[in-house]
Amino acid sequence: MVSLFPQNGLFYQLFEKQAELLGQASDILSVLMNDGHNLREVWLNLKNLEREADSVGHEVMDHLRKNFITPLEGEDIDLLRQNLDDIIDFIERSVNRLYVYKISLPFPNEIAEYVKIIAAAANEIKEGIKEIKDVKKYRDSLHKRCARLNELENEGDEINRRALGGLMNSPCADCRRVMEVIKLKEIYETLENAIDCCENVGNMFESIMIKNQ
Repeated sequence: MVSLFPQNGLFYQLFEKQAELLGQASDILSVLMNDGHNLREVWLNLKNLEREADSVGHEVMDHLRKNFITPLEGEDIDLLRQNLDDIIDFIERSVNRLYVYKISLPFPNEIAEYVKIIAAAANEIKEGIKEIKDVKKYRDSLHKRCARLNELENEGDEINRRALGGLMNSPCADCRRVMEVIKLKEIYETLENAIDCCENVGNMFESIMIKNQ
């Protein structure tokens, strides 16, 4: 079987770069919870990171087309690239909506809970990317990371149920409150999508482990 990562380590280096950009995006999102006064500047910083991540993703696909890799492993590379890219996209989109919708501090507690989960998941992904280069050596550690990413996604689901339930069952005495509910619902679901993609990366780690036993 052809290895997911050729001897030159090219794909590994690109995925590590994507994971590093994800870590930066997660850090920016975490800081925003305590200092959200300049949402536009924060969003623009994230937009630049998102564009850089897109560029790395395009480079992954360019090399995928040029290298001989079995179709299944090629699919693994594409899915891993896509999910890493999607997480950053959703982070950027959530902050864009905070900015566009003029959501002011203090942000709802649910947003901080989502962000905490994303930060934890991003750290697991960043470390997991380092370990998939040597699956046999880090198999036990990767198993734990996959389980943790699944746990974090479940926690995100619980927050989402609670957050949306609170929104939809709160008194809406005027149009302003109705609009706030609509805005926050979209932001909550965007953050939840980011968490779902983090679990998808964990699933890719498991797939890679199975194929490299």
